[in-house]
Amino acid sequence: MQAQWAIRTEGLTKVYTLRKQTHTAVHDLNLRIADGETVGFIGANGAGKTTTIKMLLHFIAPTRGRAWLYDIPCEQPRARQKVGYMPEQPYFPRYLSPRELLSAHAALAGVPAREAEHRVEVALELARADTFAHRPIGKLSKGMTQRVALAQALVGDPQLLILDEPASGLDPVSRVEMRNVLQALKEHGKTIFLSSHHLGEVERICDRVAIIHRGHLLAFGTPQELTQQTDRYVLVAENVSPDAERALRQICANVRRDSAQVVAVIDGDRLSVVMEALQKASARLVSVNQQRETLEEAFLRIVQNAPATLPVGKAA
Repeated sequence: MQAQWAIRTEGLTKVYTLRKQTHTAVHDLNLRIADGETVGFIGANGAGKTTTIKMLLHFIAPTRGRAWLYDIPCEQPRARQKVGYMPEQPYFPRYLSPRELLSAHAALAGVPAREAEHRVEVALELARADTFAHRPIGKLSKGMTQRVALAQALVGDPQLLILDEPASGLDPVSRVEMRNVLQALKEHGKTIFLSSHHLGEVERICDRVAIIHRGHLLAFGTPQELTQQTDRYVLVAENVSPDAERALRQICANVRRDSAQVVAVIDGDRLSVVMEALQKASARLVSVNQQRETLEEAFLRIVQNAPATLPVGKAA
């Protein structure tokens, strides 16, 4: 019988005590993540993301509450048999090549020798690390090293990937490469639970997003459910003369020309003025659509509206 949930938590809580003072890092966390889902776990530094991941992997024990991976209690070692983990700051011996590292990891994980070579090559290919698999890790870029870390998480052929800040420290090009890798893994049917500060990337690849703040789960839903309509409109027009475009730029802060079309983002109270001006200039209106928040805007709104009485956690 297949497990209903890849990750399930009930009342998961972690309280740290230091010098007779208590700090709640994670408070009464209830999550349900289905097999095959890609879920983003977002929050500011100190919100409780890494502490939650450590409890799921049983690196630390919860103060109270429970967690299961594929219906197996997290405290049982066999719960991690289907899990691949990528830490935020992986450390590897600089003199090993990615292929050597993964071969050693497969041996430590008890993968039979006859399967290990195949699994290593598949993991390198899935993480798109196969083109530099022979080079010493110490000579790889940050983006390449992150892909080696992802390959290490994949070498055991896990169904569930738990990734802590997989795009941490990456330049824009490397972030796009990592996004493409994660999208491909998603299409392969992997369940992905990832924490990230790059909300644009989360919005692009995640089916659902959980927002944690001061250890409390504030919201959990699809990007569409979490974002709201704004009082901004995206207007697309054609046959816009240079004079009309200059006038449009004086009214709107965000105007760009895309080939034969002009695209403008307009505040709602100025929409009628802009449309009238374009009509007088004989421009052709292609579309007008109300703009939704970005996930980053929704995150800031939800966090800023959180009760001020929430206890402040001290852990990551």
